[in-house]
Amino acid sequence: MKQLLILLLILIINVHRSTAQIKILFDATKAETAGDADWVIDADLTNLNWTTASTVNTGGKKANAQRFPTPDQSTVTTSTPETYWTGSLSSWGIDCVNEGYKVESLPYNGRITYGDTTNAQDLNNYKVFVVDEPNILFTAAEKTAMLRFVENGGGLFIISDHAGSDRNNDGYDSPTIWDDFFTNNGKITNPFGIHFFNTSPNVVVFPADFSETTTHVLSSPNPISQGTYGTATKLKYSNGTSMILDTVANPTVKGVVFANESTSIINGVMFAYAKYGKGKIVATGDSSPSDDGTGSKGYTLYISYKNDPAVGDNHRYLYMNSTIWLATTDSTLPIKFIYVNGQNENNLTIINWKVNETNFKEEDYQVERSIDGLNFTVAGENFTKSNRGDDITNYQWQTNETIITKTYYRIKTTENGKVTYSETVALNPIENNKIRIYPNPLIRSNQNKFTISGLTIGSGIIITDINGIVCYKATSSASSIVLNLTNKMTEGIYIVTVRDGKSLTTEKLLISK
Repeated sequence: MKQLLILLLILIINVHRSTAQIKILFDATKAETAGDADWVIDADLTNLNWTTASTVNTGGKKANAQRFPTPDQSTVTTSTPETYWTGSLSSWGIDCVNEGYKVESLPYNGRITYGDTTNAQDLNNYKVFVVDEPNILFTAAEKTAMLRFVENGGGLFIISDHAGSDRNNDGYDSPTIWDDFFTNNGKITNPFGIHFFNTSPNVVVFPADFSETTTHVLSSPNPISQGTYGTATKLKYSNGTSMILDTVANPTVKGVVFANESTSIINGVMFAYAKYGKGKIVATGDSSPSDDGTGSKGYTLYISYKNDPAVGDNHRYLYMNSTIWLATTDSTLPIKFIYVNGQNENNLTIINWKVNETNFKEEDYQVERSIDGLNFTVAGENFTKSNRGDDITNYQWQTNETIITKTYYRIKTTENGKVTYSETVALNPIENNKIRIYPNPLIRSNQNKFTISGLTIGSGIIITDINGIVCYKATSSASSIVLNLTNKMTEGIYIVTVRDGKSLTTEKLLISK
């Protein structure tokens, strides 16, 4: 009887572990095995034919991933070689299993849905969805499902490749397919703040098809290059495309790895991550780093995921750190930054921030400064505060300094050893004879007034939206004016034009929620 009870207890524990196990789904519906690509964790058959009409049929020679890899993943151990499964993502898949996750493939005839109880592989059953170099456009229904998946807490791993990487010759390469999802999803433009280049914006610096081993990796704390799996210091692109980030479309998006030539935190990006709704995304512009060098017969594959001759295990660290971050539900600090802004005037730098400090008792703030937006040092710890009495607190930090180059500021806060950061504020040096607008960006929920300085009496002022529609027009009667937002000025980008005689000056004003 005692032995029976022990067996029942073991069974209950195993069932609990099984139901609680995080599941990761690797897509195989979008021609991921067309051409020379083999972006699957395992395929027992090689009988698919991906057509130029964006369809697929059997009778070909391309890898056909089944739902569950074989041998069964329950037999995988830390000493299992990646050749245990047949696919160029098998090493990644085995690493996921050894991390405690369960992996599956969505076969070529599977359906990308969210909330469809008739689909056994509905995205609602998974924590992470990996799509490695899709070569067929997502349908409207699939785009909706993927957005809902992320909005409700899912993790989407977005992998593109270089311009022209159209493996099935249907007219669409992976950068085009991803950007179609970002801009043509029927709900929101650029939800993740990412754009892949599919033409060559700058052939010398970071074109849409470039190869490079970069060491330009974010050094400040982040979950991607400095995650629990290992610290990555390099990334090798073997024909990939870079990204440009849009922090207006998604203020959480951050670059992690950049082209060596990049001098910006939003351009020349090779690896990035962001949050959207309750979920997260990670994106990169080259599929080569996920290649473990082995797969189905007839494919040309290269060792890159680990033991790469140029970068060692750096790719493995990036991919597994990303997977772990996507699969992890955040345990956030009981503090929320409502806004952060700054201004630079008369050699006085002012940084303001507002926070919701519900249950936040051991406050510890530091203002950090950077000249490249990547490497930050402490700028100061002394600040003033004012509390409304409902846990909403306003802070201000000031310093007498002359900014001679574009300078970035952020707020670091620590509670019980846990660290979080505010968004980054960029301040430019003051230029003579140039108008200034502040606060800029203007947080509409915080205030409805902004100042334009650097004017001369009699200057003509016109404010238009990006479509050229006039929102405000006046003649200045002083060197600076304070304006209230009009009903026409909602969230968006506005152009402020000042005409002083024959001199014409323009500046942008960003208004956000």
